Amino acid sequence: MSNPNNNKNFNDEALKINRQLKKDNDNLKAEIKSLWSDISELENLIKEIDKFLLDVDVQTAEEDRKIGKLQERIRIIYEEKNDG
Repeated sequence: MSNPNNNKNFNDEALKINRQLKKDNDNLKAEIKSLWSDISELENLIKEIDKFLLDVDVQTAEEDRKIGKLQERIRIIYEEKNDG
């Protein structure tokens, strides 16, 4: 015959573990939500930078080359996002 005290201890421990898991899960959900918000802000910043680069009054070939590299990096980011 099973011991009622062992069953109670087992149930109490299971409840304790479940509460901790729920707390950890809630914390992870909040962190994920924060990270998605950060990603959204970075995407908006990249779009603003891309628009800014289109309006830059390039004075030299060196400036043009550097701006072209930045625009290429932005294009790659968008392609990777759309492919993934």
